[in-house]
Amino acid sequence: MSGVAIVRYIPRAFRVKQVDGNLFFTEEKRHEYRRRVESVTSQSPRQWGTMEVDQMLHHLNLACGGSLGFYNLPDESYLTSRTFFKWILVDWFPEQPVGLRLPAGFKIPHSQRFEFAYEKAQLLKILEANWNARTADAWKPHPMFGKMTAKEWGKLLQIHVDYHLRQFAL
Repeated sequence: MSGVAIVRYIPRAFRVKQVDGNLFFTEEKRHEYRRRVESVTSQSPRQWGTMEVDQMLHHLNLACGGSLGFYNLPDESYLTSRTFFKWILVDWFPEQPVGLRLPAGFKIPHSQRFEFAYEKAQLLKILEANWNARTADAWKPHPMFGKMTAKEWGKLLQIHVDYHLRQFAL
């Protein structure tokens, strides 16, 4: 449950160093994330959660691609998600809490599988587009948090991609 995940994470949020969303756009982060995604294999071991590696890649494609309009994700936002939850999860928390439930459009049925090589190549393509998106009008509203700046998207993408790569020991 999201509320439980958020409350459990609060003490850690005070101890973990904040993430600067602008770092996502640096050559260093670009190289790091590209290397980590390229090292994903269809046999990468899951450390937690229920997604298989191909599902995780597809999930990241939806999340990262939705930010630039690669995918049309439904608006599931409401006043509290665009204000309070956005402040907690984007502005304050330096990493994604384990157990957080996000928009239904990002959920993948356990039985649905994807072509691993395609999803991996697509994620690299989408990340390249994210790294090159520098203007405010390039970014689409987040399905839960609404309108976000490039810096906010950079932070959210960093912590989300990092979370799922660590989920598969990368």
